[in-house]
Amino acid sequence: MNDNTTITNMPCCGADLTFPDLSLVENPKNPKDTISEEFLKQFEEDFKDFDIGYVNGLEGLFLHDYNFDYTSAIVISHEMYDYILEAEIGAEAEKANNDLYENFGTITYFISDYLRENGFETYVAHPREEKINFSKIAEKTNMGSIGKGGLFISPRFGPKQKMSAILVNIKNLPVTYENPHSWIREYCEYCNSCIRKCPKKALSYIKENRQMSIDENLCIGCSEGCTECIKSCPFYQKGYSKVYEKFKKIQKRRKKN
Repeated sequence: MNDNTTITNMPCCGADLTFPDLSLVENPKNPKDTISEEFLKQFEEDFKDFDIGYVNGLEGLFLHDYNFDYTSAIVISHEMYDYILEAEIGAEAEKANNDLYENFGTITYFISDYLRENGFETYVAHPREEKINFSKIAEKTNMGSIGKGGLFISPRFGPKQKMSAILVNIKNLPVTYENPHSWIREYCEYCNSCIRKCPKKALSYIKENRQMSIDENLCIGCSEGCTECIKSCPFYQKGYSKVYEKFKKIQKRRKKN
């Protein structure tokens, strides 16, 4: 992974937005702090339509001075449907994106209630609120990696996904400590599709110090539902496996030279 790559001025889509607590189940008075393999297996089967990852340690992941007394998190990824990406930039695309955020938020509360019913204390980080850095916490699960344009990219959904998180205090979540997808950042060094295709020129990259900047004053992803950076991404157009094969060929050529 290119650890020197940084992304600055990320757009704050939900910094000033709050959503009502949709929980139907109260937190247990004496919550469990360990989880069984059997329960996790059933949990993942019940919610197999989503990509799910686990994190222990939330330091440095909260935004806008938020902080919560939780030690771990269950991260949930929801695929963005193609009709959202195909919607015309403007009111149509914005509504499609907002509808997904609203529906995904409701689903996240449903999953949270499922955990509460089984004895676990939870707090929902709604996908539209900016209380936690979703790209960074998703990368910490090792489900994927953050690409040059700030998009989180994974094998299952590529760059077309929304993230939410359920904060918990579970000591033995099945976290992983190596990221098999860290090559994504290196591949992005060769690719500037998202930068070229941005209709508002909100993306810029300084190769010398590997710094990616997203100008929130120019980006219309939140205000008008623009998804051009996603649609231009090779991981969306060709899929994870084909891009990985291309990356290996690039690496082989570099070694010969």
